[in-house]
Amino acid sequence: MISVVLNVYNDEKHIKKCLDSVINQTYKDIEIIIVNDGSSDNTLKVLKEYKDKRIRIINNKKNMGLSLSRNVGIENSKGEYLFFVDSDDYIEKDTIDYLYNLCKKNKVEMSTCNCLDVYDYDTKAKDVEERITIEPGISLLKKVLLSENRKGTIWNKLIKRELFDDISFEDRIINDVVVVYKLALKVKKIAFSNKTKYYYLRHKESVVAKHKTEWTIDLYDAAIERYNYIKNIYPDLIENDICILKLLIDINNFNDKKVDKYLKEKKAKKLYNKLFSFKVLRSKISFEDKFKIVIYRVSPRFLRFITKVYLKIKGKR
Repeated sequence: MISVVLNVYNDEKHIKKCLDSVINQTYKDIEIIIVNDGSSDNTLKVLKEYKDKRIRIINNKKNMGLSLSRNVGIENSKGEYLFFVDSDDYIEKDTIDYLYNLCKKNKVEMSTCNCLDVYDYDTKAKDVEERITIEPGISLLKKVLLSENRKGTIWNKLIKRELFDDISFEDRIINDVVVVYKLALKVKKIAFSNKTKYYYLRHKESVVAKHKTEWTIDLYDAAIERYNYIKNIYPDLIENDICILKLLIDINNFNDKKVDKYLKEKKAKKLYNKLFSFKVLRSKISFEDKFKIVIYRVSPRFLRFITKVYLKIKGKR
């Protein structure tokens, strides 16, 4: 059996599309654990309309937040594998079947597929020729650090339940960042597929959109914690250094005064200069990334200006 963990809070607009995509999976031996995290809208009413016996609703009276409510889902799971779905996203009808077969066929503890960011429910991913690779956990860790196509997210992966025996989500806005890298350090092998099976809905009511400043600050803090944790295990892992450099560049584009002030207090620019090296510039990252890394070191404001102009020109094409 596979446990699908679905955490929801005040999402009556999207939950039906999400839950329908889970219920209609071609793989039937699943339990659907829905943690209703103190919703004050009609979310619970919508959930109770479903009569599928595989559904278990855990109704939190108070809002715990996504991270802690995910722990509740894990603690109540009985399956051999775990699969997480955000309540405003949806999956292809064969997603679980596909990922489970990847695990069994290749004898791995985790499998992952590509995801597609969408803005409406009518979007359909283009079919591509299947490409599957079996790689060690360190490979996943490097992909997570380099932010390769959602490799750092928890929700496009089928994960052996036992990997969570000593790993849990932390009580913070950012949750994937502090969990997936620990799974990568623990897992022996993982199956990667280029097939798109997960759809990530972008909208104005998402956590990132509603709490941009807080989310960004927590992202930086979590990334620094991750950097130090990995540094103790792999002191010479260049991807670890590159991750912080690229993160500061991305945050720079937000142009948020509160975030800028926070980074100044944390002496982020000093850390950037410390991590900047010719080893980074000789790495396999793109020329565009290398260019940004150099310009940021000269002037973060100038890089912000160049990026703004570039996006403006690109938008007119």
